[in-house]
Amino acid sequence: MNKDAELAIGAVRRYAVALERIRSCLLDAYPDFGCVLDLMVAVRHTRTLPREGKSSTGIEYSIHGAGCRMTDQRGREVDVDLVDGVEAFDAWRIKWFLDEQSDACPTVEELRTACSYLSSLGELREVQVNRWYALPDR
Repeated sequence: MNKDAELAIGAVRRYAVALERIRSCLLDAYPDFGCVLDLMVAVRHTRTLPREGKSSTGIEYSIHGAGCRMTDQRGREVDVDLVDGVEAFDAWRIKWFLDEQSDACPTVEELRTACSYLSSLGELREVQVNRWYALPDR
């Protein structure tokens, strides 16, 4: 495995860790919610929450199109779309996350390849081949 591939794999793993942490912290504020879809229902259908807000745990959220952007207290932003009912992300979302971190940033194609590789190891789940990925338990 070359250095660029290792860099991309590390970047995807950092995104996955941040997504899990930020998502969990957001959902901790809403004990009745088990997933981002529940948050979206509260915003769009029952209208019990605003489209953009800040949870009691300090996570800002913004419901958009098919998904949700979540930002932690340090300004780190992760984003998921609902794809086939699954909270999913693509290589572009990882790239945006990395750009915010000011790290050396792999290309979108390198990130996509890294996602596929991590899916083969069971660290991610491939929702749509070479396009959408999810955390393994989502």
